[in-house]
Amino acid sequence: MHELGICDALLKMLRNVAEEEQLENVQSITVEVGTLSGVVPRFLSDCWQAVIDGTEFDAVDMIVETVEGEAQCIECGERFVADLERLRCPNCGGNKLTPVSGTDLTLKEILVAN
Repeated sequence: MHELGICDALLKMLRNVAEEEQLENVQSITVEVGTLSGVVPRFLSDCWQAVIDGTEFDAVDMIVETVEGEAQCIECGERFVADLERLRCPNCGGNKLTPVSGTDLTLKEILVAN
């Protein structure tokens, strides 16, 4: 489960940003997860709870926003929202595709309580 390693990296990023920006009372982080990234949002949330347990950030919530992945068919050029369950071009049925978006995982926001 690579989500555990991702959450560990997110915690390190949070620590670095909190230290550099002198942030106190971090309330939540928002993470954008592309549907073509291979990351399972539910697993990410579960792993976050395990990683922050017993740390100075153990009350920080993780908000996961999903970003739809888009692909382009190499054979006909059609761009479409890609579904991992059915990775075929809706126009020509081809399976030679290039991901255009939705492959990233981004730490979008750190929310601090006043």
